[in-house]
Amino acid sequence: MLLEAKQLTCQCGHSFMSEKEKTWCEKCARPVFYHAKDQRRHKYNQIYVVAMAALAITFLMYLFIEMIADPLLRGT
Repeated sequence: MLLEAKQLTCQCGHSFMSEKEKTWCEKCARPVFYHAKDQRRHKYNQIYVVAMAALAITFLMYLFIEMIADPLLRGT
């Protein structure tokens, strides 16, 4: 969906014209959004994905310690 041409500025300082809701900066390859609301949604989505990945890794480490490492160290 094309919108009116708008001057967008990336976090790295690169400015360019865009008619799309989401474009990629040519200098730093970060997403740049037409609306500020979409920028916030992208930020919260990244935080959520990283938190879920950390939670999954922590859970797998717990399972490894409880089911494999602890019995091997106790000798049972």
